Amino acid sequence: MYQFTLDWIEENWDDSLTLRQWWQMMNDARLSFPRWPSAWFGRDCTEAEQNDIARAFAKRTIIGAPTGLGVLMGAPVTMTFGTEEQKQRWLPSLANGTEGWCQLFSEPGAGSDLASVSCRAERDGDEWIINGQKVWTSGALHSTRGMLVARNDFDQPKHKGMTYFIIDLEQPGVEIRPIKQMNGAAHFNEVFFNDARVSDADRVSDINNGWAITAATLGFERSGLSEGAGGGVRVPAGKQAGYLDRAVGELLEYVKAKRSHPDEYGGLLSTLQKIDLPQGLNAIQRQKMIDLSINERIAEMTRERIASTMKKGQSPGAEASTMKLHWTNGLRISRDLGMELLGADGMLTGDDLPVEGKVQHFFLSMPSASIAGGSDEVQRNIIGEKTLGLPKDAQTDPKTPFKDIPK
Repeated sequence: MYQFTLDWIEENWDDSLTLRQWWQMMNDARLSFPRWPSAWFGRDCTEAEQNDIARAFAKRTIIGAPTGLGVLMGAPVTMTFGTEEQKQRWLPSLANGTEGWCQLFSEPGAGSDLASVSCRAERDGDEWIINGQKVWTSGALHSTRGMLVARNDFDQPKHKGMTYFIIDLEQPGVEIRPIKQMNGAAHFNEVFFNDARVSDADRVSDINNGWAITAATLGFERSGLSEGAGGGVRVPAGKQAGYLDRAVGELLEYVKAKRSHPDEYGGLLSTLQKIDLPQGLNAIQRQKMIDLSINERIAEMTRERIASTMKKGQSPGAEASTMKLHWTNGLRISRDLGMELLGADGMLTGDDLPVEGKVQHFFLSMPSASIAGGSDEVQRNIIGEKTLGLPKDAQTDPKTPFKDIPK
């Protein structure tokens, strides 16, 4: 697949193409998401074959497949739990990058304890009326739709009485407010719903089955986070991002100069190797580099296990939590080693620094990684309970109606 992909790029890449055209060409060639099913824009590829395709795009340093939570989580959720009609409506726009999605899960009172969501969904004929607030919503400003879990029955216990929807964000009653971060970005947002509406045709799975779909969504997120950038230069999907009708040649230079999410540099291993050290690495620094390489190899093998599970139509289990921990572990090692290698330069910021200041930007971005996709502490609880058989944390009676749980 490596040489095939290189040849295809050579024949098709043109700086004057718009991003919309380029992504459609990639999609038609089934090179955007090769591990997706062949019935839905993929090739049923193995991990090794996907890596070959990604390696070819990375070698040419051109724009790769659409990125974002829509393809990371929305597509596998739709493929696994959606109806045929929903697949036909949603998957084409995710595959060709014309839509970006966000995840509407966390609330001010429901973070790590996600089952405490209180955003309300009330049935109104063939629609549902949504009221409430979500927070720490990545990419909401650039999203067409959102994966929403809302509580429709407050008389049910905490882990029941929730329903899962794909909601249109371009409507009255939806307000999005960016949250400014210390790295200068505004990747996270608050989202307020005031009598927003979602069709019952956009409900995923059964009423009151929202928690099961939510858990599966988080599994897809955790298993995907460790994949890093790969496959060429990353560009956010969706018309709201404002890139679809720009020429790819111009866009490529613009995006290369930008700083983005902490996983943008794939754990920084390749970036760290570019830092010029006249004295070379000492023994401890070499060992940390080896630790990063080992971490990436283990993550690759775990992804293979998860891919095999998904091909059987099953949701990732606790192995998805191990993927999240692989990701944050690699980022943590990268952060500490990067600042150590830079020395005093690590206190400065700017594009004129070693490796264009990526290490410093990464250092400021890293704290969010241990929280994104479910905190590391939650992942360890999942592994302990589901894999090691350890007792669960103390909790309220699982049969207590949500409305009676002390807030």
